Amino acid sequence: MGIVRAETIARMRKAFAEGLSASRFITEMRAVGLSYRRTDMLADWRDVGEIKKKEGLARFVRKGYVPAENTAVLQTWAMSREFMYKLRYERTMYPGEPVEPKFVNLMSDVPLTIEEIERQAWERSFEQSPMLAGEARQFIVETAIRRVIE
Repeated sequence: MGIVRAETIARMRKAFAEGLSASRFITEMRAVGLSYRRTDMLADWRDVGEIKKKEGLARFVRKGYVPAENTAVLQTWAMSREFMYKLRYERTMYPGEPVEPKFVNLMSDVPLTIEEIERQAWERSFEQSPMLAGEARQFIVETAIRRVIE
């Protein structure tokens, strides 16, 4: 069930971006053999839709401010912490080299300002891989997600 749901949600992001309706998507997933309870699929569809709608809004929050409720995605997911911040990580080894963005998640029990989120990401990245000569790193907060109780 978990693998089927994860695969379906991954395809859901693409279908949502293409403008498919929820009913059409569910029908296509049934045909492929990736279906589960309709109520759960519709709930996942709404979650993906809300994330797509608020994706990238945290980029426009000032450094010293906490992302507000209207810019944060409110989810009922079973997360280990109350807040999750999605950051875009850009790293170049040499000047002029193309940048391939990667995404990382940062979890917290308390709301953090944009500046605190970026600082924690920097600290954790240097613990895992020390900086090399000529390397450039950049962290950009993309999305703030808050766990709410249903």
